[in-house]
Amino acid sequence: MRSIIIRFGILVIIIIAGVVWYIVPDSFFVEYSDVVDNSAKEKEIAKQKEQKIKENKKKQVKTQGQKKPVNKIKQSVFFTVQAPHAQWNDERYQDACEEACTLMAHMWVQDRNRLSKNEVEAELEKMFVKEKEMFGEDVLDTSVEDTAKFMREYYDMDVEVKKNITMQDLYDLLAQEAIIIAPTNGKWLNNPHFSNGGPERHMLVLIGYNKNNKEFVTNDPGTRLGKNYKYKDSVLYNAIRDYQTGHKKDIIGSAKNVIVVRK
Repeated sequence: MRSIIIRFGILVIIIIAGVVWYIVPDSFFVEYSDVVDNSAKEKEIAKQKEQKIKENKKKQVKTQGQKKPVNKIKQSVFFTVQAPHAQWNDERYQDACEEACTLMAHMWVQDRNRLSKNEVEAELEKMFVKEKEMFGEDVLDTSVEDTAKFMREYYDMDVEVKKNITMQDLYDLLAQEAIIIAPTNGKWLNNPHFSNGGPERHMLVLIGYNKNNKEFVTNDPGTRLGKNYKYKDSVLYNAIRDYQTGHKKDIIGSAKNVIVVRK
């Protein structure tokens, strides 16, 4: 009797299930599956939006602090001629462009803009002594590497040597508010204020540019008129060439190396 009741109960359940399946429309099951699918799609869309927000934030952080390109820029840098009392007959001052550039860069880093001619001369004389200790008695010219070494040791300056620079590198570095000490063949600068066409080994300081006029602005210690002196960018770039440390040693090659100074 008990087994009959159980069998009857199972049969009733099967009949009820069949009736429900028959009565309930198929659209119910389709709509339910759509709800599940739509929910998954919404989650995926939300995930994509969140990812896009994160990427945009990263881009904002990356571009933060970057300045728009400017057509003109110039740093205010103390200027001195390499022979402050016009002592051009003294061979040390004839070749004191590296020391004068070092002094100008140091003054800029220190945010100083005043020194008397006597103070400049006294500082250059101290540099001459230090250079003899570092490089030898007869050294009057120093390469980019040795000039940078001197700047680090004498003034404890944090400077960077950049080799094989391009003209665009010069523009980019100046746009980043750095100044640049560049070795040149002075004769190729075509500066009318130089004697005898200019020295073959000569350093100057690039302090800015004017892209509209295609000019670099310099402090050129080779003339008393060298403050904010402008050279055509192609003329100055073509004149850049490193030279050896020594006393008027032969110039080998035309390596375009410079010293970058930042505050």
